[in-house]
Amino acid sequence: MVSILKWLIILLPVLLMVVASEEKINTLKKDEAWICVRWQWVSTANDGKVNCIEWAKQDCSNRLHKDICKLGGF
Repeated sequence: MVSILKWLIILLPVLLMVVASEEKINTLKKDEAWICVRWQWVSTANDGKVNCIEWAKQDCSNRLHKDICKLGGF
């Protein structure tokens, strides 16, 4: 029983650090936005339906119109 508690005391901080580091990677700052950088057609081009394959963060802090920048692709 004591050895199990020792392992829990050792592993708990490590698990908390891993969870905390992943949250920082996926969170956005005030003037950042997710934009689609690679996409593919879902059906024919005439239907106009696409799927995003790859997302990237875009920093809009140096832009004059931040709201337009956050819409993506500009």
